[in-house]
Amino acid sequence: MRFNNDDECRTLPELLHRRAELHPERTAAIFVDDLGIESALTYGQLWAQTLRVAAALTARRQVDESKSQSPIDAPRALLLFAPGLDFLPAFFGAQVAGWIPVPTCHPRPNRELPRVDSVTRDCQPEVILSTKAVIAGVDRSKLAALTATVPMVAVDDLPNQLEMVGASALHWTDNVSSDSIALLQYTSGSTSDPKGVIVTQRNVIANLKAIITGFHIPLCNSPGNDAPTAVSWLPFFHDMGLIGGVLAPLFLGYRSVYISPQSFIQRPIRWLRMIHQYGAIVSGAPNFAYDLCADRIAPEQAASLDLSHWQLAFCGAEPIRPQSLLTFAHRFGSIGFRADSFYPCYGLAEATLLASGGQGPAALKVIDVDRAAMRQRQVEIATQQPRRDVNSLVSCGTAAVGTTIKIVDPETRQEVANDTIGEIWLCGASITSGYWNRPEENELRFTTLMAAKSVVPPRWFRRAAQASTIPSQDSTQRYLRTGDLGFVHDGRLYVAGRIKDVVIVRGRNYAPQDIEQTVRCSGDVVLAACAAFSVDGPRAEGLGVVAEIARDTSEDKFASIVRDIRRAVIDEHEIDPRLVVLSRPGTVPMTSSGKVQRAACRAAVLADEISRRYRWERSGGAESPPLPIPALPQNLGGDDRARVESLVSDWLGSWLIARVGIDPVDIEAGRRFDDYGLDSLTAVELSGELEDWSGVELTPTNAWEHPTIATMAAMVAAELTHTDETLVEQSPVRVGV
Repeated sequence: MRFNNDDECRTLPELLHRRAELHPERTAAIFVDDLGIESALTYGQLWAQTLRVAAALTARRQVDESKSQSPIDAPRALLLFAPGLDFLPAFFGAQVAGWIPVPTCHPRPNRELPRVDSVTRDCQPEVILSTKAVIAGVDRSKLAALTATVPMVAVDDLPNQLEMVGASALHWTDNVSSDSIALLQYTSGSTSDPKGVIVTQRNVIANLKAIITGFHIPLCNSPGNDAPTAVSWLPFFHDMGLIGGVLAPLFLGYRSVYISPQSFIQRPIRWLRMIHQYGAIVSGAPNFAYDLCADRIAPEQAASLDLSHWQLAFCGAEPIRPQSLLTFAHRFGSIGFRADSFYPCYGLAEATLLASGGQGPAALKVIDVDRAAMRQRQVEIATQQPRRDVNSLVSCGTAAVGTTIKIVDPETRQEVANDTIGEIWLCGASITSGYWNRPEENELRFTTLMAAKSVVPPRWFRRAAQASTIPSQDSTQRYLRTGDLGFVHDGRLYVAGRIKDVVIVRGRNYAPQDIEQTVRCSGDVVLAACAAFSVDGPRAEGLGVVAEIARDTSEDKFASIVRDIRRAVIDEHEIDPRLVVLSRPGTVPMTSSGKVQRAACRAAVLADEISRRYRWERSGGAESPPLPIPALPQNLGGDDRARVESLVSDWLGSWLIARVGIDPVDIEAGRRFDDYGLDSLTAVELSGELEDWSGVELTPTNAWEHPTIATMAAMVAAELTHTDETLVEQSPVRVGV
């Protein structure tokens, strides 16, 4: 049978069905758990399990034949899965049955699920698909009332209902067309106000075609079982993880290998090992992942790996920093990684995924832009300025196939000239129709250009520039307003910033209002106004927080207030602030209607023009996953010594696992830090983070003078409890520098 994606496949179920017919024994997906144990599905097995889920959903729907089956009224199935392969047949099975799959985040056992509650409230699912293990770990008493009423179905415990439902499951093409809703993709970040992007089958297929055209890698349509491999650790509920990590390899006919996001975060070396072990030719991630690998993988850990098979390393989902990618390429060039394998790209859920990228992987195209000119929304290529006066920006290539990009004045809605910064607007086959049940927001975000023959710099620029003439625009064409700022230079798109307030760290979006609410409720001290915003770090964007404290707050409470804020934000949002400022009342700028002016607050903090009483800033270079911050006992004394020493020991062990990539089984209290591979830079980070948590003033030499977990914990505990330090026997100190 001839397989031709362009001519024959209009929907994802059709695509999967054709793959299962063409090469049923070819491995479609492999999941590798933290112990290295594999589970796998062939294309044939995936299709069979998909039909099984579809049959179960069809049987549920047949109970009420009167319910509407129009695309917008199709029933919704919330997908609540731990990392693993069970997600895949649930996702495709919902589509085959004519349901709308709604991927959502992996639940932590016996915890509240505010994200799931919010999505449930918004899309009103009729069922929650999951597994027996996940369902067993859900505490219904901690769910919102509506969520608790939704039936939960374990896809790994379904009977074979194909015979019972008959042709309705087998003739699945009656349920799915190009106009069917393929999924609701909920934007990441806000837990209180989620938005479900309506992605149709037409959108997905168009974007997958754009992806493989941009990637310049071949389809694998031969009937044999051998196929190239793609590796991903990205979560399936994220647009890059789902479209780029799951659907694109399936479209290509490849074998996909997955590890969990947590597995990568704990030990970044696992990502590269999977690429090496399976000979993967394509894999990618947000900017922060390349930083983590460069920071956390010791040279000896990677020495035995071979990355020469890795042909395409895509990077997107957050601001792309050239230094991050260049450092990664330099760091792993000795084991076969090629700098011309990078594929920087730009996209967002509202565009299904990819909006712009190159014509295949290539050497990075980086330009240095004068910062002063950028503040005036103009682009001037810097030549001889000091590095501190320029911004280095990576090209995100040209518009993806089927997509049109315009740079637009957000006030006049007219296109601006090249080398002028404006809002990025998109239109084309991949652009979605809007958000679920958000008519007012859809009117604002999906709109039209104003026709204009003469394009001039917009009113919101502070500096005049020469006008340029372009052809008049079609004022009836519908565009997506991305909220991102960018410009076109030499035909390539460069992303320059964001109009919106959302904070992006490690590829995840965080709504500042949610973080601000957490900060206000973080401890016993009453905090007035507060603001959350993005701040630049040495290698990645981080989170900054300003909180107003009462005038009579004692100075000796400042450090504990910051620890309470950090602990609350980490626990609630899984992000550790890079910067926390405690300020005097009335310093957080507000609008006349009482709204926080986050951009103005950020500018005041960066210019050191805010009336502050205390400032804490993390010392680490990379934007690392946060470590838990255990609460230390109050009013410490000698009786607390053993307890504090145990807490510090546990923290140091966690630090070595998360920051250095040490296997937990190798952690020993008496083992020297240099045996774990700590160099001088890592010792600085260890001392800085331990000081941030404990409040004990430390220097990098402390790691040399107290070279084990046991001796370091004893020293810190002695300082905190005001007792004499009891030193264990030490051998001569040396650090691998």
